[in-house]
Amino acid sequence: MEPRTGGTTVHLTYTLVGGATNVIDYAGLRILVDPTFDAPKTYHHDGVELVRTTTPAIAASDIGAVDLVLITHDHHIDHLDAAGRAVALAVATVVTTTDGAGRLGGEVNGLAEFESMQVPLPGGGAMTITGLPAQHGPEPLCQVMGQVLGFLLEAPGAPTVYLTGDNYSLDVSKEVAARIAPVDVVVMYGGGACFDGVNDGEMITMPNDGMVEVARLVEAKRIVPCHTEGWRHFTEGADSMQAAFEAAGLGDRFLPVRPGETISVTV
Repeated sequence: MEPRTGGTTVHLTYTLVGGATNVIDYAGLRILVDPTFDAPKTYHHDGVELVRTTTPAIAASDIGAVDLVLITHDHHIDHLDAAGRAVALAVATVVTTTDGAGRLGGEVNGLAEFESMQVPLPGGGAMTITGLPAQHGPEPLCQVMGQVLGFLLEAPGAPTVYLTGDNYSLDVSKEVAARIAPVDVVVMYGGGACFDGVNDGEMITMPNDGMVEVARLVEAKRIVPCHTEGWRHFTEGADSMQAAFEAAGLGDRFLPVRPGETISVTV
């Protein structure tokens, strides 16, 4: 995971493993997000077929020592699968939703919306993690889809990082922006997820034009994509996401990254 550099001062590095799974090296911590490491296969969940189409670009054994795991929601297999669960539960500090913490058990930390916790940093001080609301699909479907979080990361001398999670709602984004804007880096969960027979086949995650509006709302200086490939239910890829930001005049803020790549993010 050697980074491509994009400036003289590296504030964090971002590695896209594939799908929603990524690694953020931040303030001296290695953070694994939404771990999924199963081989390609078909899953059946509540009458819906989820098909993983690609092998993770980085094997779990090649991630290295992980200090912290963030799980935006544990109950959807494209955010936590069997292999990912084994990796996550071997890490001392795991943070997810309150519902997810109850399901995963053990010492897993559950955050409510706008609740914060601190994680000690290797060099002293602490990183603050705040759970942020995310609405997975329109009303009333989101009630069935279950509890989902985004996360805000803050640490002394480091940029603020907002992971959107699977948020569909601009109203929720406005609520988040009122609390956290401006942010330095936003990890944007895209993909335009949709399934036959669910929501009349319409998207249940934020489409590209909505993500452009989110970036504007939170006044993001840098935009990093994830959750755009590796699964059959994704209909909008990273290229179309980048094109949307370029068309909106925000192309200079968008940092393209492919599965298996590590990029340096400077602000």
